Amino acid sequence: MKDSIQQIASNFFDKLGVEYSELTIIQEAEKIFLIKIKSTDSNILIGPHGKNIDFMGSILKLLVSRTSGEHIVIHLEVNDYMKQKDEKLLSYIQTKIDLVESSGTEIKLPFFTAYERKKVHSYVSEQAKSAYTKSIGEGHDRRIHLCKKDSKMTIDIDGDDI
Repeated sequence: MKDSIQQIASNFFDKLGVEYSELTIIQEAEKIFLIKIKSTDSNILIGPHGKNIDFMGSILKLLVSRTSGEHIVIHLEVNDYMKQKDEKLLSYIQTKIDLVESSGTEIKLPFFTAYERKKVHSYVSEQAKSAYTKSIGEGHDRRIHLCKKDSKMTIDIDGDDI
């Protein structure tokens, strides 16, 4: 499957006239592949606010799925753009976690895509000591709320720590 994806991706970028120095296919899980490309044409590939990278990833997914006859998930990474974007997102979320944990007030976060919401939920559940997330709303109105966990009182039944 990796060879097939490599061929499809190479043809795709060649026909777009994109210059690239490296094109790597990594299997992340069953039927989930990462296409990493190093290119001097990153402004074309990424586009404003990452729009082009999303569209190209969708087109590559359709091409690969049509060729293989299977539903395949494709992630596209251009010059580590998505990695840097994730790092910025998680840094932003960490500042909001710190604010919620110190102030105790709930914060309604701005709109995030489903992929970004999943990352935020996972990050908060792993990193936050006294905060949690919940999603409220549907579609473009869906927002993550970052909340402080209620402190729980513990009682030493044996009386060892009194």
